[in-house]
Amino acid sequence: MVPEAPAVRPATAADAAAIAAIFNQGIEDRVATFETGEQTPERVAQLIGQRPVALVAEVEGAVAAFAWVAPYDDAHGYYAGVGEATMYVDRSARRSGVGRVLLNALAAAAADAGLHKLVGKVFTSNEPSIAMLRSLGWREVGVHHRHGRLDGEWKDVLVVELLVGDAAS
Repeated sequence: MVPEAPAVRPATAADAAAIAAIFNQGIEDRVATFETGEQTPERVAQLIGQRPVALVAEVEGAVAAFAWVAPYDDAHGYYAGVGEATMYVDRSARRSGVGRVLLNALAAAAADAGLHKLVGKVFTSNEPSIAMLRSLGWREVGVHHRHGRLDGEWKDVLVVELLVGDAAS
């Protein structure tokens, strides 16, 4: 049987528990975020409301991944067209293509929301995510060395960017 293609839609507060569970998997796995504190559905619902773009990908009716765009820098209006992308995929759906579908949808939704560029930061040790981003046309900008500590160890992050909408042409 062929697996069902993911359905992407805007995230709502009703998705907060599922998103929090996926986010917490990412925190537990220690491969994609500096976050160490558990995310609650209440906090996630608040974050959804603060994001110009927030999407979920569903497989067989269940949320399998989420992605959102946060403002790159609230304090400086000249960055208004730039958003910082974040995506997490449920452990059971990793390397299934859900992330690819969701990131493509996120880029389109960001352009529709008036953004011209997405940026992201990925642990340099997260080779599967880096490979996926490359294959989707994200450009590698450079590495921030010793960008933050996770469990007492310094981590480097690869900075990536994607021009979206009219800026991509």
